[in-house]
Amino acid sequence: MIELKPMPMATVSPGVPALLQEGYYVQFSDSWPSTLSNITYEDRQNGITKGKFFQVAATNQVTYDLSYKIPANDFRDIDFSNIANAENLYPTNPKTLYEVQMGFKDANLLAYFNIPAGEYVSRLEQSSMVPPTALPFSATLRYLGAKKPEDSPYNDKRIYLYFIKDMEPFIMRLFVDNGVDFDKCVVGLVVNKCYLDEIKPNHVSDQMKSKAKVIRYYSELRW
Repeated sequence: MIELKPMPMATVSPGVPALLQEGYYVQFSDSWPSTLSNITYEDRQNGITKGKFFQVAATNQVTYDLSYKIPANDFRDIDFSNIANAENLYPTNPKTLYEVQMGFKDANLLAYFNIPAGEYVSRLEQSSMVPPTALPFSATLRYLGAKKPEDSPYNDKRIYLYFIKDMEPFIMRLFVDNGVDFDKCVVGLVVNKCYLDEIKPNHVSDQMKSKAKVIRYYSELRW
């Protein structure tokens, strides 16, 4: 549910769409919980859950910028979910997938990703090798797993997030490093709203599977 795409090594002609489009196939890995959309019977039957295969029926792209002024050696946590006082960037329809492109305007910032709260996506296996959690941040660990604006520039967004209804809160921590009094941190988002039609397993061919975008659960990203 989070990807960092590398800088292209070659130019493709004709161009390839960067976002999911109508007619594209999407499959959710078996690691997704089967009860994530378990609110109503309809959600259980038709919603996005483990192992299901879909075709994108319609898309709509919505741009959205988040902007914060943060002092040096300080941070701000941004919750993308729909809970109180969060950013409300999760869908509310059990058949909608939000594919979110993220990029940063140039600033002296570091970005860390948590899902759920307190569990970093990027860490090493040694128990002490995690990004810092309390101020003052460690002079070395502050760079562990951190993303910088050059990793995903505002005009060349390479970080991709995938949100569905009732998913655990995804939290981004923005930290302003030494060297400035404060900085303006601008996070540029493109929210690609994808309405999905389920394809039953007996109608899914090997060719369709080979073309499908596989959406993995966050538990598959760390071990």
